Amino acid sequence: MIKKLFMLLCLLCAMTATAQVVKPGSARTLVDSCGFFPQLSPDGLWLLYSPTDATQLMLKNLSTGTEKVIAAKDYPGFDVIFGGDGKVYYVTQARKKNGLLYRTGHCYDPATGKDQVVLKAQHGRVQPLQAAHGVVINGEKQVYHSNSKVGAYAYTRGTSLYLVDEKGVTRSMQPDRTSNGLLWASLSPDGTRVMFESATRGILICDLNGQIINELGPFLMPCWYNNDYIVAMSNAGNSLINGSRIWLLSLDGRVCEPISPEDERAVQPMVASGKVIYTIQYSGEVKQVELNLAPAASPVMASGKGKSQKVKDPVSKKDVPRVFINPGHGGHDSDDRHIPTWVIGARDTLHYYESNSNLTKGLALVEILENKGYETAISRTTNTTEDDLDLFEIVALAANSGADIFFAIHSNATGTQNRVNFPLGLYRGWDGKPAVEGSLQLSEAVMRNLYLNDVAVWSHKERSRGDWSFYDWGYRVGLGVLRYNKLPGMLSEGSFHDYLPERERLFCDNYCWLEAWNQSIGIDEYFGREGKFKNGVIAGAVRWEDTPRRDQDQRVFGEDRLKPLNGALLRLYNSRGVLARIYTLDNRDNGVFVFTNLPKDKYKLELYYGNEDLYITTHVKAKSNQTTYKNLKMKKDMKPKKKKK
Repeated sequence: MIKKLFMLLCLLCAMTATAQVVKPGSARTLVDSCGFFPQLSPDGLWLLYSPTDATQLMLKNLSTGTEKVIAAKDYPGFDVIFGGDGKVYYVTQARKKNGLLYRTGHCYDPATGKDQVVLKAQHGRVQPLQAAHGVVINGEKQVYHSNSKVGAYAYTRGTSLYLVDEKGVTRSMQPDRTSNGLLWASLSPDGTRVMFESATRGILICDLNGQIINELGPFLMPCWYNNDYIVAMSNAGNSLINGSRIWLLSLDGRVCEPISPEDERAVQPMVASGKVIYTIQYSGEVKQVELNLAPAASPVMASGKGKSQKVKDPVSKKDVPRVFINPGHGGHDSDDRHIPTWVIGARDTLHYYESNSNLTKGLALVEILENKGYETAISRTTNTTEDDLDLFEIVALAANSGADIFFAIHSNATGTQNRVNFPLGLYRGWDGKPAVEGSLQLSEAVMRNLYLNDVAVWSHKERSRGDWSFYDWGYRVGLGVLRYNKLPGMLSEGSFHDYLPERERLFCDNYCWLEAWNQSIGIDEYFGREGKFKNGVIAGAVRWEDTPRRDQDQRVFGEDRLKPLNGALLRLYNSRGVLARIYTLDNRDNGVFVFTNLPKDKYKLELYYGNEDLYITTHVKAKSNQTTYKNLKMKKDMKPKKKKK
């Protein structure tokens, strides 16, 4: 709501503005299609761009109209900038057999056509950055400087802002401690201020000590135009419907004017030589406009030969797998799926929101993976409107984390009475032909383990699909959160929440934990780390054997035809007869129980009901890094057992 109100205010300001910012007749088309993340050279004569899958890096001479592919190996697109020396600096990534990504820094000289590696491959985040007098390719273990005196620069990782001064001394600051992450940091042309985007508050300006001095609202991908104005794109939120525009904003808050037409869906702005370029969201058409403002002076480039050097980055750790987790949606907003349901056991109408269960799964997956020795980053840890991030923000946060895979968590819905329930994995690309290597293997491993969940009742086997094939939104449109994302990644539709028995299971936090646990086993398989964790899980559901469900207005499958048990007590004893765990079923008509983090052993499971009378005794094994399922059934006329002393 805050984002919408702010954008409405900007539109009103634009309607009443008297100054004509865009020069008449200055709009120019530079590329007809597939020109994403465009970069203009400092002299305005050369243009860089990539297709949505980042598989190529194109260079176009705007004077002659000639263009060529300058890189087409290991996803050279997106992470690329022009230096003041006219050279192109970009980053590629290569996936090793262990699933880790190693990133390499390159420098291409358009004058000679020579391409050279300037920063050797390393794990973690590697990012080209503009410095005051040069270019830095910033890695966590080594950095490359385009010359001996590149000057000051800024960058972000996670929720920290880093400022490197003229002498190379790095300071870490946290100017916005409430944010899900900080992005797109840069120094003002005069070097006195730092601009960055907070994933919850929008564009912020701070001084060199990290003190916030300006707050410009919910915009993305900001670029300095001069010391008093910036160019940015509007924040459309986590939605494919809302359009985006390019805006001019003044630091004093008096100017908030659109640069692009309302119907263009303009994204990815960039400023060079006083010109503004941007991309049309789906077609990839690149436009250029000029403004009736004085641009910033071109920086004076220092001389000297480029070199790389080792750094001690407090963020850098051992080369272990990094997973970026995106719990879908955020806040109970219009793009969230809200379904009220009457639950007999709870004697209440419970309101299901997909954002709730997505977050429960995401936080559980963070805990599980970190216990297994992974590093993680997550796009949100709370569930508010401010957490409903723009899809560009999510992609940028994933890239900025230096992750090896991108993992989005959702649940699905048919939206009809013809309910189904099965795990569906979606990855960028065509069926069987992922746009990014590794995405199909990740999806198949995760979906295979989700389908093994015997607490759930499935109507079909698991599926893995390319989003270009699955959706009919247009040629190679697909899922917004996977678009422009060159990480191996997927979106997990773990089950169908409008299949009512499944939705009631999703009300159980431990059932959501179980899905996250099974996801982690699939991720273990992807990275070849199956034997790295010794403990296991025992889970199941308790149902009445002779009592059918009568509270469903739609078809149900298999064991879901039986009424779940509420409120029963389960006790788990290890092989030495010691009570290991106690679990009480909730009253939300799901019958789910989950015993987590169990040492490998043979256990006795006892079920008590009513006045804590013992009714069922059975045995079950916990296996290393696996889930063992034990579904139980009670009969109405079942007599209590006598507990052996």
